[in-house]
Amino acid sequence: MKNFKGAIFDLDGTVIDSMGLWHKVDIAFFENRNMEIPEGYIQAISPLGTYNAAVYTKETYNIKESVEEIIAEWGEIAKNEYSKHVTLKPGAKEYLLRLKEKGVRLSVATASDKELFEGCLKKYGIFDLFDFFVTVNEIGKGKSSPDIYLAAAEKMGVRKEECAVFEDILTALKAAKDAGFYCVGVYDRSSEKDREEIKKISDKFIFDFNEME
Repeated sequence: MKNFKGAIFDLDGTVIDSMGLWHKVDIAFFENRNMEIPEGYIQAISPLGTYNAAVYTKETYNIKESVEEIIAEWGEIAKNEYSKHVTLKPGAKEYLLRLKEKGVRLSVATASDKELFEGCLKKYGIFDLFDFFVTVNEIGKGKSSPDIYLAAAEKMGVRKEECAVFEDILTALKAAKDAGFYCVGVYDRSSEKDREEIKKISDKFIFDFNEME
């Protein structure tokens, strides 16, 4: 589907190279409690959104701090990393500019909070390229549900059949694909173990945006 009218982009691991950042956040969080990151933890929380991820973390690992305190701790670590170390994925800005020139409607569907990513997107000059931003916390459901993509498509005024979703997480791609979106799987090293499965369910798989026409 070359001539889609709308494009929905995940941010972390898709447009911005930030999944390593969240790994650093997780390392610091568990180190503060003399713990190592549990196996499968990152995959478990990636689609959830900040609040639900904090609930999961508190309940699963018996963290004494409140959900709000967990979120605040993550936020302080992440803000510093986002402002100093996060970069765009190769070819991302150029591809977004090409889509914008073609009149394609652009939106973000992310599990991150706007206060974290807004400064980063503005720093690299792509914030204003997006027509809409939709977050998991706003929708109230994680990316194992297609609701965030359906909401983004509705905001753009584009039918899902004419809309592409760009994602790096297997769970999210499955939800978007099952809902009827054209899906582009974007490689990220954090999802390496799921790469073959991501390739199978994606309509197109890319290692970076320079591969997009």
